[in-house]
Amino acid sequence: MTAAQTKATASPHLSEAERAQYREKGWIVPRWELPAALIAEMRREYADLLARNSHVESDIILAPHQTNGGSMGIKGSEKWLEFATHPKIVETAQELIGDDIILWGTTLFGKPARKGKETPWHQDGEYYPIRPLETLTVWIPLEDVTPENGPMRFIPGSHKKHELYSHSWVEGDDKTINLVCDTEHYDEATAESLIIRAGQVSFHDVYMIHGSKPNRTDHPRPAFIIRLMPATCFYDHALGAETGKKHPAQGYGIRPLYLISGQDRANNNFSIGH
Repeated sequence: MTAAQTKATASPHLSEAERAQYREKGWIVPRWELPAALIAEMRREYADLLARNSHVESDIILAPHQTNGGSMGIKGSEKWLEFATHPKIVETAQELIGDDIILWGTTLFGKPARKGKETPWHQDGEYYPIRPLETLTVWIPLEDVTPENGPMRFIPGSHKKHELYSHSWVEGDDKTINLVCDTEHYDEATAESLIIRAGQVSFHDVYMIHGSKPNRTDHPRPAFIIRLMPATCFYDHALGAETGKKHPAQGYGIRPLYLISGQDRANNNFSIGH
């Protein structure tokens, strides 16, 4: 068995060192990898998605797993829901946030060649109508991530206080988001870049301060993102609708929830958005 085959079949169970890194830094890249054949299938699905949705810029595509259009009117595919619930992803998520898990969102960040937009420093939780706030973000590159093509960058340990820091609105259509974490909350000199191969998977905490620079290379750097929350938390669609007035494309008030592991323990609504 080759080294690549060994990694593709490695146990999803986390080592104590991996658990310690997640606690201390706020993210991990487990030893296992998704099979090359699966990544190839995801690339084909991505190409088909772009062809079906030529009216949408590839920088950020929300809810590709929804076939009813979602908040952006995307013609999606159930294949993305299948990818998002891959057994290895779910098993690692269970080790990090418990056995009861709800999938509440997916995103594709395209980082197109030569014009891939910057994602400024931010915390994901600034936007989310989840109480108590807890979410695990799963980040899967469809192409290799290099130092040159706009890798995601983390501020290690910025999740530890479980605190949402102040953000300010910064104008400009050269960004994927405009609500940016205020600079007094982090030291950019401490940032660590996520340099991983297609097939590797990153998991990070909702309170993590992170971002990415533009892609100025000749090759796109697409990534598939999965949003998972413990089913002990409540997704507040009414609050999401209020948040959505400022961010209408996000559709927080109409997000469909999927119970992908265990039981719902917070009386969540599984009828909205389906």
